[in-house]
Amino acid sequence: MSHTLRRTLAATAAALLATVVGAIAAPGPAHAGGWAATVLEPMPAQLTVNQTYTVGMWVLQHGFHPYEGDLDEVGLRLVDKAGAETKFAAVPLKEPAHYAVSVVLPSDGPFAVIGVQGWFASYRVGTISAKGGLQQLPTVTPLAAEHLARYWPGPVKPPVLPVDETRDPFVDAGSGAAAVPVASSPVAVQPVASSTPSGPAPSPRLAVLAGVAALVVAGTVLIARRRQRRAI
Repeated sequence: MSHTLRRTLAATAAALLATVVGAIAAPGPAHAGGWAATVLEPMPAQLTVNQTYTVGMWVLQHGFHPYEGDLDEVGLRLVDKAGAETKFAAVPLKEPAHYAVSVVLPSDGPFAVIGVQGWFASYRVGTISAKGGLQQLPTVTPLAAEHLARYWPGPVKPPVLPVDETRDPFVDAGSGAAAVPVASSPVAVQPVASSTPSGPAPSPRLAVLAGVAALVVAGTVLIARRRQRRAI
């Protein structure tokens, strides 16, 4: 094999490796750089207008670990169809990344639920209404058993949600996107303190990328061998 072909193969393999590593590091549609996800603990199935409800709230950097720093403003925003919003501030609890926030429904709703996460981009949690209660959307990265054991060894842990890598959960604070209630399929969430979560299933997106990378490398090697045989 000539020196030129070896250099071509090496460059191709490096490019494919960078693509796969980038796909693993990037949590689906999440923003590049620092980002976080808001996960709420379960609430009653039906809620009463103008009644106060206190709910546990978790702000997870990259969707699976606490942020090592101070977040100036943490809380929830409830936004109705007209774009009117009500903001509720959260207070930190003992566990890392754990907060408590008291919310009041000003009407039957529904409202879009937006997580306020300090300097992180606002996060689209789901919807809330008097008749339907809290309806959370899937998160965009897995929260696995090893994460829970490492960062929250005590009995109080974040809830585990299903994963949807295709959705964009981030809200532009300067746009009116948050005023439209979320129309995707909500998910049920259970406290993890009384259950043992299983690890995340392999990502189909990563499996496809790995397969494509293997095919391209194999094709490049075959072409190089054929050219070498012709040159002999």
